[in-house]
Amino acid sequence: MIPKLLTAKQALVGTAAGSLLSRARWWAGAWQRYRHPELWDMYLEGQRMDTALANLIEADFNCIDIGAHIGSTLNQLVELAPNGTHLAIEPVPSKAQSLRQRFPKVPIVNAAVSSSPGVATLYEAKKSGFSSLRPPVYEEVVGNIEVDVVRLDDVVGTEARVDFIKLDVEGAELPALQGGLDTLKRERPVVMFECGPTGHTEAFGYTRADVFRFFHDLDYRVYSVTDYVYGRAAMTVEEFEKAGTYPYRGFNYFAVPSESDVGRIVE
Repeated sequence: MIPKLLTAKQALVGTAAGSLLSRARWWAGAWQRYRHPELWDMYLEGQRMDTALANLIEADFNCIDIGAHIGSTLNQLVELAPNGTHLAIEPVPSKAQSLRQRFPKVPIVNAAVSSSPGVATLYEAKKSGFSSLRPPVYEEVVGNIEVDVVRLDDVVGTEARVDFIKLDVEGAELPALQGGLDTLKRERPVVMFECGPTGHTEAFGYTRADVFRFFHDLDYRVYSVTDYVYGRAAMTVEEFEKAGTYPYRGFNYFAVPSESDVGRIVE
């Protein structure tokens, strides 16, 4: 059974009411932004991600949303690439069921993603977007469920074209990337990925620098959302590590194949 609150939130995705709610939340945080101007890049991260996606995604792009949650990014991808073939992966059964209802033309894989297939425990956080394959560091755990685990390479196969991947799996990003290594080597998609503070990655046995080096070894360049939008230089490993400490520069990044041009989006 899908929780009523989750259903209500998902029903607002991509609607005028959902946009109004987002604006209301933005204005509700005005005092917090005034008190902490050093976090401005983080406050604007969501808006800049929207700007980046609108300029990056072409109408025929094939996109994969890993950790689709309630479908906010998936909705953007479907709208921006109406001629593309899309795929979403979400481990929480109630969310996967709701996504199938909301996006009947998009295959929804109800599983977690990692470096090897199997079954794992998913720890459900009180805030539904923070459930993880390890107990969340800063969120209350309210339960756990057994979920299937798949490799991205196995889901994609060897022939499907992939232009863009969004990855947000609450600390399990590096194992998920390792399970998609063949896809990344063959298709060279742009990857928008989350990477939280060091505490989030240590539970999975890796560091932020390990994520950076994974992409570096594949000849990818890594950009903060702000740097990507303004066409600035790619990050160094030192800058990437520092971005995960206070004052944070945000927790989402773009990994772009070195052969791709990254120009200024915002003038």
